[in-house]
Amino acid sequence: MRKTAFFALAAAAVFAAGTASAQYGSYGRGGSDNALRFHVGLFTPDGDSTYWNDPELGLEANFTGDAESFEDLGVGADFRYALGERLSVLFSGELYSGEEDLAYRDFVDDQNRDIFHTTTLDIASLTAGLTFNLTGRGAAVVPYLGAGGGVYFWDLEESGDFIDFLDPLGPTIITATFQDDGEALGYYWLAGIEVPLGTQWSFFAEGRWHRVEDELSGEFADLGDLDLSGRRINGGFAWRF
Repeated sequence: MRKTAFFALAAAAVFAAGTASAQYGSYGRGGSDNALRFHVGLFTPDGDSTYWNDPELGLEANFTGDAESFEDLGVGADFRYALGERLSVLFSGELYSGEEDLAYRDFVDDQNRDIFHTTTLDIASLTAGLTFNLTGRGAAVVPYLGAGGGVYFWDLEESGDFIDFLDPLGPTIITATFQDDGEALGYYWLAGIEVPLGTQWSFFAEGRWHRVEDELSGEFADLGDLDLSGRRINGGFAWRF
């Protein structure tokens, strides 16, 4: 999958940058807020666009599902570079994939069975931002805030059985696959806490709220915009150096 390959490259770049900083950083081992961070998070799409909620053409109006049905786990990697006691730059790569089987709300086949297809939404992002610690890094619990932005790569696919309402002989069930992808600029803000587990390791938990939207094209062009925004609750470990 193209998005998985992109994330692998982004994570490798994050790791390489962190390794180089560990070798040449100016704060000294154990005394810096520099860190490589790895996390798992639950992403819930907002679904605030015509693709999701248009009263006539939207997914929620026609099929048994909504944006929250695509809530699923994602993974991520960060490199945090300290600019001072409390301010840091955060470079991030994240990957999410959500999948749901959907049936028409108002139509069944000639044997009264549901007509299903599978919708898959993949989002990969490469972002940069700033974080600010609300306490000194020596505290037992370090709350922090942040914001940033970057590029969001997405892939939308619908595959399975559909009704062709334009068939001259009347509505007909067909098997097909529809796909679109693209890139869009977006931004996020975050809030979290970090709990040091010694001089080098720490645990952290945070919420990120992403805001990004792109215009659908090709076979999805009539469905307008695709909202890729959503909230992500992350938890993971950081190696501090």
